[in-house]
Amino acid sequence: MAEIQPFRGVFYNTQRVNPGDVLTQPYDKITPEMRERYLKLSPYNLVQIELGKEQPGDTETNNKYTRARDYYRRWVKEGVLRRSANPALYYLEQSFASPDGSGKRTRRGLIAAVRLHRWGEGVVLPHEHTLSKPKADRISLLREVGSQQGQIFMLHPQPIPKLGKLGAPLYELVDDYQVITKVYELTDPTTIHAIQAAIAPQKLYIADGHHRYETSLAFRDEAGTEASQYVMATLVDMNDPGLVVLPTHRTVGNLTGFDRKSFAGKLEKTFEIIPQSSPKVRAHEIGMFDGGGYSKLRPENLDLLEPLFASKPPLWDTLDVAILHVAILEAILGIDEQRLRDEANVTYWREPEKAVAEVKAGRAQLAFFLAPTPVSDVKAIADAHSRMPQKSTDFFPKLLSGLVIYEVR
Repeated sequence: MAEIQPFRGVFYNTQRVNPGDVLTQPYDKITPEMRERYLKLSPYNLVQIELGKEQPGDTETNNKYTRARDYYRRWVKEGVLRRSANPALYYLEQSFASPDGSGKRTRRGLIAAVRLHRWGEGVVLPHEHTLSKPKADRISLLREVGSQQGQIFMLHPQPIPKLGKLGAPLYELVDDYQVITKVYELTDPTTIHAIQAAIAPQKLYIADGHHRYETSLAFRDEAGTEASQYVMATLVDMNDPGLVVLPTHRTVGNLTGFDRKSFAGKLEKTFEIIPQSSPKVRAHEIGMFDGGGYSKLRPENLDLLEPLFASKPPLWDTLDVAILHVAILEAILGIDEQRLRDEANVTYWREPEKAVAEVKAGRAQLAFFLAPTPVSDVKAIADAHSRMPQKSTDFFPKLLSGLVIYEVR
């Protein structure tokens, strides 16, 4: 049974700062260039907390995590951050031009405290594997600061009651990707109870934030506080017309003894290799750039593929991203699951042109391109208690960090 609760969110005080100067993209989407730009916008920019800099002479008691804690406490004391007077749910609306060319969209969701469940309990379901390094980083930050600045992105399959008049938003801003974000406060008990009742019988599917969810589980077991039993999440209807999923592309590098001719010979035993002029691909195709030109790969010899998936999770043989990982990265290039988790050879990219540039510059040996993963595949994988390879989906737009802050102590 899914349980959501209102909470007293912590917000930036709009009398002190402009929200557009202090909110950030999620920590794992912030490039070094973005961080420098954020730091110049405001001394109160959330990047100081979410993705602080390491400094020479850092120790166990003085480091980017303890500095983040000190920033948070000072900003609360100074009134730059303020706590809501009453527990509330928060309605989120994001309007944007979709990068996939499908036009203008609006995605709607509710920010709530969601009771944590282990995967095996079948209430909150994952669809992707996670990586080791991000979880170690996030739990170090959570232990020191004691609050969640970013939201888990969850999907629910059935609708919830329509909301009445919302009034004025708490704030409105335009982010790095020209997404217009509005946040409203919902405190009416009748409305909250109706939403809770509608969510209760549903399963919740994690769209984005697997690392932070697993981090929150670990922290709950450490802290044991009532607040730590929950994680802050934005809940979006799985059928919301504003849902957009973008592909995440890959570059492969640091391969010892890699021989392009030998690789091509092994590849053509299983795949049809079709030259093309761009990285664009459709479903059931994998794009590739090897430094000399573009190709699209189509599985041709299914009999050779079948044994590769015998020990893999359910439905993997139906997913383009899993076929790439199993039949190419692992079977041909020798990049196993542990090397993927350690990020030893594979780097992930939203923009195909950046992946191509890495190969052209010699920083990577191969680039692979994928079509978007449908939301229906996300649900099917989760319902089968399976998981996709890491970085299989990229829901757009991201949920800005700092929209609402949830204190877990």
